[in-house]
Amino acid sequence: MKIISFNVWDLPLFFVRNRKSRFEGLLKYLEKSDADIVCLQEAFDVDHRERLIERFKDKYNHIGDADSRKILFTKVFDKTGGLMILSKFPVKFKRFVPYSRIFNFAVGEIFARKGFLEAILETPTEDLRIINTHLHKETPFFDRSVRLSQLRKIFNEIEDKDLPTVLMGDLNQHSIVHQKDFAECFDSFGLHHPLRHEPHLPTYRPENIYVDSWINRTKIPKRFDYIMVKSLNSLGLEAEHYRPEHLEVELSDHDPLVLLLSSKKNIDV
Repeated sequence: MKIISFNVWDLPLFFVRNRKSRFEGLLKYLEKSDADIVCLQEAFDVDHRERLIERFKDKYNHIGDADSRKILFTKVFDKTGGLMILSKFPVKFKRFVPYSRIFNFAVGEIFARKGFLEAILETPTEDLRIINTHLHKETPFFDRSVRLSQLRKIFNEIEDKDLPTVLMGDLNQHSIVHQKDFAECFDSFGLHHPLRHEPHLPTYRPENIYVDSWINRTKIPKRFDYIMVKSLNSLGLEAEHYRPEHLEVELSDHDPLVLLLSSKKNIDV
């Protein structure tokens, strides 16, 4: 099973560079990757969402429609916080849950309508819960507690807590799994890193041409994107490969994150 999480930086705003050409590249990337499950973040542009749904309608079930809302009276954004899930597996349940709006110095967070997108998929062995989310952005101010509260909201909202689960997305906290308070939060729900010895590679790199734009500039490589798993043993699956994919032609200011799961009997222990 191949799973991809990708913040595609598709905001219909003037400072977001090369959106059209990057979106065409995204379509080709998704076609070539042939993933079983794809979670997208910052897929705000409703026209692009419509095209993506149409392009892959025979390949993927989708969670997160192209319904629109206006921001600042002119720009049209989606209604599910820029989140989408594409799945080759049948969808038994789906919902979007918005986070409480936070009024602070990160003005864009007010308009993004962030939350989490949950789907329960029917796999050949057992149902699998997928959670796609985009947490509050990293700023110089006290927003760490906001991201913690958003994670806790996810875990409090979930009903069947024993179901095998994959949570992924742009968590906007550098090296989040190595920080005690966040690690304890994940542990409380039984989520953990897919691989114990995964090289902690960045997904947000200063050498990326889109990170070097004025609004996103950073000189320090950062790991913002994660895939966390729970109870995959009951599906007979185990992680084989988990790391960011550095594309030859960059499609976003983030790198896609790829998780490969294989049957336990096919993995050398």
